[in-house]
Amino acid sequence: MTPMDMVRVFSQMTGQSPDADLYEKLIQEEYEEWLAETFSAEDELKELADLVYVIFGYANAKGWNLMLALQLVHANNLGRCIQPDGTVKRREDGKIIKNPHHRKVDLSGLV
Repeated sequence: MTPMDMVRVFSQMTGQSPDADLYEKLIQEEYEEWLAETFSAEDELKELADLVYVIFGYANAKGWNLMLALQLVHANNLGRCIQPDGTVKRREDGKIIKNPHHRKVDLSGLV
């Protein structure tokens, strides 16, 4: 199952209607839990999974295809990391410098 499938099953099983306001609060709550705790690796992984889960719940409530959006963003990110000379450039902190000439991802057809 995709994360979106999982969120839909949860909604059906619990009778909870998709509510963007609720999921917005849950995203904040899960993010704060992830920030506030000192975790074992297992606990941190669980909190990250919770955060992804409620983010997919929010997208579901908005009627958005987050899986497709994620795939499009991924493809665009791969293209944007290649500079016009064919190299990958990094800042001092390791972050990839995006090619300023590469087009930004267009998600207008998904909202």
